[in-house]
Amino acid sequence: MSMTDLLKAEEIKKALDAFAGLFVLKGFSKEGRDLTDAETSAFLNAADKDGDGKIGIDEFEGLVHE
Repeated sequence: MSMTDLLKAEEIKKALDAFAGLFVLKGFSKEGRDLTDAETSAFLNAADKDGDGKIGIDEFEGLVHE
């Protein structure tokens, strides 16, 4: 399953634009990079609304649509 199966291209672009200057994940862009441990923790803390230690599709979509 790819991101385009879940989100429209313009939604993916919006998410990338929101992270411009911070980081871009490899799964979104060929120019992306791996996150540091601190970035991974910050991203997980911001996205994991139910506290289960995972970012579910609803949580991810919530981030994209913020």
